[in-house]
Amino acid sequence: MSRPSIWTVLKWVLAVSIAAIALFPIWWMINVVFAVPGEPVSLNPRLFPTSIPAGIEKIRLIFTETDYLRAYGISLLYAVLTIAGVLIIGSLAAFEFALFDFPGRRPLFGVVMLSLMVPTAVTIIPTYLLTSQLGWLNTMQGLVVPGLASAFGLFMLMQFMRAIPSDMIEAARLDGASHFQIYWHVALPLCRNALVTLAILTFMQTWGNYMWPLIVSSRPEMYTVGQVVGLFNSPLSHQTVDTVMTANLLAAIPPLVFFLIFQRKIVAGIAMSGTKG
Repeated sequence: MSRPSIWTVLKWVLAVSIAAIALFPIWWMINVVFAVPGEPVSLNPRLFPTSIPAGIEKIRLIFTETDYLRAYGISLLYAVLTIAGVLIIGSLAAFEFALFDFPGRRPLFGVVMLSLMVPTAVTIIPTYLLTSQLGWLNTMQGLVVPGLASAFGLFMLMQFMRAIPSDMIEAARLDGASHFQIYWHVALPLCRNALVTLAILTFMQTWGNYMWPLIVSSRPEMYTVGQVVGLFNSPLSHQTVDTVMTANLLAAIPPLVFFLIFQRKIVAGIAMSGTKG
């Protein structure tokens, strides 16, 4: 076997160092959660959990003594509905923009892409006023509907649909397929990887969304996980460090699990979206 070059060793050392820096805060949080309550972590640093039963008891208290479980349900429903809406609206729009020509197509697509350059803070006030006028404050539709139109999702799906051969569309039309049937039976199956990638990215973004739920949902029964974690992290919460860490760990588990399971599809989907077309 040939000896690895110095450049290869340096690349591996750099990759391992970056991974360690990225994972250390999560591992430290786990160590704080799975430790005896009141044990000074900062004065007695350690690299491994010291009490698994103590951590399980903290998690049980979080779920039983607070509305964390309700917030989990609200966040999951919020994420699922947003994903469904983004996939449906984004794929329908991308199908038209990518495969068909119509008056105003280029200017309209340019306007959509320009929206990517507009900071979110600029649109919060008009979006809130419109949501309030519709009577959607403290409702699920108020959480979900403003985030259904995704310019990034449209752009990503367009890169895949542009690669669909026009001969395939014409063959489907000659076989008697309607416009919607071409979309449903031809375009969507060929863009399955892009749809999965967009769904995962939308879930991670929605789960971690804090600003919009904080604005539109002021009632405790409509709090998301991000809002509940914000209450734990508040300086006036008077919670111990291990309790706060437990709440943060529970909030981080779903996106971590999704990313670990689907990381290959995320990377492959983003890479293909940059090369399609």
